[in-house]
Amino acid sequence: MGDLSLVRYGGYAALPESAALLARLQQEEAESLEAGIHLIVVQSADGTLVVGDSHHRFATPEPFADERVDALILRHLHETLRLERAEVVERWTGVYPTGAPVDCVIEAPDAGTRVVVVTSGTGASTAFGIAEEVFDGWN
Repeated sequence: MGDLSLVRYGGYAALPESAALLARLQQEEAESLEAGIHLIVVQSADGTLVVGDSHHRFATPEPFADERVDALILRHLHETLRLERAEVVERWTGVYPTGAPVDCVIEAPDAGTRVVVVTSGTGASTAFGIAEEVFDGWN
C-alpha cells in the first residue's frame, strides 16, 4: 500500500500525523484523491501483480471502468515500484457495498451463525483481521 492508503483507511486517517500527509496529497494528488485511488499491489505465486484500486460512490454502479482512473493507478504503480513497463493482461471492475454508519457490520442471528459485511470498501484489505476477531469470539 502507498501514501494514498494512509489517508483512506480510518485507522491511519484518524491519526493526528495523517493531517499533514492529507494536506500534501491534496496539493500533489488531488485528482487521485477525487477518484478514490489508493495503490494496493499484491504479487501472485506466478510472479504477476494484482494492482488496484479506486472507490467511487454511486447510487447505482457504473458498468464501465474509467480509463483515466486506471491510468492514474498505473502511474502510481510505476512511481512506487520504479517499474519501467508493465503489461495489463486483465481488468476487473467490482462493486463495494458502502453506506452504513460503521465500517463493518457483524451480526449473530443465532449461536451458530455470523453475518459479516464490510461497508467501507475495505473488505479485501481487512477481511483476515476481521475473520480472526469473529472466529476468536466464536462460542
